[in-house]
Amino acid sequence: MIRKRQTVIAGSIFLVTLILMPLLVHFVTPGPAIKARLHSPTQSNFAIYWPSDSGAYSASRVVTDEYAEGESEPFLILPPLPVGGMLRIDPISEKGVVTLHGLTIERFSVVCELKADALAALLVNTVDADVRKTDAGLTINATSADPQLYFKALPAPSAPTSLIALFVLLYLLLFLAGWRFVKDPPNSFKLHFLLGPAVLVLACREYRWPMEIAIPACALLVLAMQHSAAGLASAKLRRPHFQEWLASIQVACFLLLIYGPFWSTLSLNRPFLDSIKESLAKIDMAKGLSESAAVLIKESEERFNRFFLFRNELLEMDANIKIYGMGFSPISKVILGKNGMYFEGYGERKVEEDATAYFDMVTDYMGLIPFSEEQLEAWRICLEERYYWLKQRGIDYIFALAPSKAMIYPENLPDRILKTKQALNRPSRFEQLSSYLKQHSTVPFVDLSEPLRRAKEQALAGGTLSATPLYYRTDFHWTYYGAYVAYRAILEEIRKSYPAYRMEPTPLQDFSIAARHDWAHELFISALGLDPQKNSNDTYLTFMPRAGSVHASISNFGTRGIDDYSLPDPVANNIEGQQFNLRELENPRGEANTIFIVGDSFSEKYFGFFSAHAKKSVAYRSVYRFVTIPYNTYSPQLVIQEMFNMYLLQKPPYNPKEVRRARVAALDGGTGRPLTTAE
Repeated sequence: MIRKRQTVIAGSIFLVTLILMPLLVHFVTPGPAIKARLHSPTQSNFAIYWPSDSGAYSASRVVTDEYAEGESEPFLILPPLPVGGMLRIDPISEKGVVTLHGLTIERFSVVCELKADALAALLVNTVDADVRKTDAGLTINATSADPQLYFKALPAPSAPTSLIALFVLLYLLLFLAGWRFVKDPPNSFKLHFLLGPAVLVLACREYRWPMEIAIPACALLVLAMQHSAAGLASAKLRRPHFQEWLASIQVACFLLLIYGPFWSTLSLNRPFLDSIKESLAKIDMAKGLSESAAVLIKESEERFNRFFLFRNELLEMDANIKIYGMGFSPISKVILGKNGMYFEGYGERKVEEDATAYFDMVTDYMGLIPFSEEQLEAWRICLEERYYWLKQRGIDYIFALAPSKAMIYPENLPDRILKTKQALNRPSRFEQLSSYLKQHSTVPFVDLSEPLRRAKEQALAGGTLSATPLYYRTDFHWTYYGAYVAYRAILEEIRKSYPAYRMEPTPLQDFSIAARHDWAHELFISALGLDPQKNSNDTYLTFMPRAGSVHASISNFGTRGIDDYSLPDPVANNIEGQQFNLRELENPRGEANTIFIVGDSFSEKYFGFFSAHAKKSVAYRSVYRFVTIPYNTYSPQLVIQEMFNMYLLQKPPYNPKEVRRARVAALDGGTGRPLTTAE
C-alpha cells in the first residue's frame, strides 16, 4: 500500500510539473533580458540585433525602441546568442551623439550590471562610429546614418549570494531542530554540521557564485534539508513512512530534471520552434525526399542542441568539474597543461575550406608516428616542384614551418607527456622534415621554432616584452608578438636567399604595444564548455603603429593597429571560373609590387607586418593544394608559404602536372623529358 501511494505521489508531481514547466520557463527565463540606459540630446532609436546560426544579421532578428530627448531605459528581450556570436547594437541619433551609460542583463531573475569599463572590454568592433570611454559611459559619435557596435557574448549573470544564504539558513534551522528533538542523532547529522557552516561562510561573503557551482550547491542543501526534515518528522511526529514519501518527491524531481528540459524545448521554446519552421520552409522537394529529410534532421538536431534548456549551464558544470576539479580536458582535441595552458590533442580539424582530416598531435610530439624516408623525399620533391614552377615565371619562393605551442612551451605540458617524450627521445615529424630540408633541398626554408625559442629565452632573461607569451594560453595560435618574431625570421631568409630585396623588418620601436589581459578565444573556450566571459584572462596584443611609420600610412592599421579585428575580410574573387577568398592590403610605399602570403591561420597573423614591403599584399589560405590560377593572374614577385606542423601528419601534397614538370625540366637541363613514376 505504501509503495503504491509513493508511486502515485511521485507520478502526480512529475506529470503536473511537467505540464506546467514550459509555461514557467517561458515566462521566467525568456532571456537574457537586456535593459539599456542611454542618453541622447534628441529623439533617437536604439536597436539590438542578434545573429543567426550562420552569423548573419537581418530585420527578422532585431528588437528596437524609440526614446525621446533625454535618458531612457528600453527593456529588450533576446534569445540566447549562438556560440561565438556577437551582439550588434545600433544607437541612432539625429545629432549623431549617444551616450550608453550601461547595460543590465537579467537571466533566471539574476541581474548583472555592465558599466563603462565592462562595456569597453566587451566591445570588439565598430562600424561608422567613434567610441570613447568616459566617466558617464561609452560616448558614441556616429559618422553615418547606420552606426554599429559589436559586443562579444554577454556574461551570464551569477547566482545571488542571498539565495544561497537562504537555503543555508533554512537548512541550519532544520538541523538544529533535529538535533534538539532526535535522540542519539546519526552520523549524517554530524556531517551536516560540518557542511552547513562551511557553505554559509562562503555564501555570506561578497563572492558571487557562478551558476555551475550554485546549482549543485543548492541541490546538496535541498537534499540535506530533506534528510533533516524526514528524520525530524519520523522522530517527533511519529510518522515512520514520512521519509519514504519524501523519497517519492525526490524521485519525481529527478525525473523532472531529466525530462523537463526536453519537454520544455519541444513545447514552448519559441526560437527553437521558429527555427524549425524556417527549415521546413526551405525544403526543396526537387532534390528528393530522402535528401530533404536528411537536411531537415541535421538542422533540427543542431538547433535542438542550441536551444535545449539549461544546455550551456550543464556543459559548463561538466567542464568546470573536469578542468578545475579533476585536471583534464573535457574534449579530446585539447590537452590541459600547466599554468592554465591548453595544447593540441587529437581529433578532426579543418585543412582546407572544404576539407577536414584527423590529427594526433600528442603522438606526433612524442615521435611515435615518424616520417619514412620515402615520405621525407616526397615532401622535398613537392616543395621543389613549386619552387621551380614559380621560378620559371620570375617569382621567388620561401617555405616556412610554424611549430606548435608544445614545441615552444614544453615545460607546461602534462608530466605524463613530458616523461614519455624524454624516455623515448624521438624526433617529431616537424623536426625530421626541418633537418631533411636543410640538408637535401634547394628551396629557401625557415624553421620558425628556432627564432621563437630564442625570443622565449630573451623574454625569460628580462628582454623585450618579457611578460608577454609568444602563444596564447587559451588558444593554439601564436600571439601577434609571436607573429612578429616569425615575420622577422622570414625576412632574414628572404634577404639571404634573394639579396636583390632590401626589405628591412619594421623595428619594434615603430609600434606601441597595447595589451589586454581580459581576452579569451570565444570559440575555443566555448568548445571546452566554459563560459568565455568567466575565463577571459588571456593576454591579447595589438601593435599600434607610431606616427610617421610605414604601417601608419596603411589605412587598415593607421588608427586601429595590427590585430585580428583590423585585418581586411576575405573577399570572394572569381578567377577563371573558380572562387578564391583573398585578403588584400595596399601600401604605395612598398618595395615589391605584389607579395603573396599563403598558408593557414598562422600566416594570417603576420600578414599585416608584411604589408610594409609591397604595394599590394595578398593573403590566400591554402594548406596542401597548389592552384596555379591566382599566381598566373596576379604575377607576384614573392610567394611566402607557411605550414603549421599539424598538417605534416597527412600525406605529402600532390602538385598539378605542369608544376611537377617544372622541377624535372629544371633538373634535366630544360629537356622536359616525361615524368617517371617515382617523380
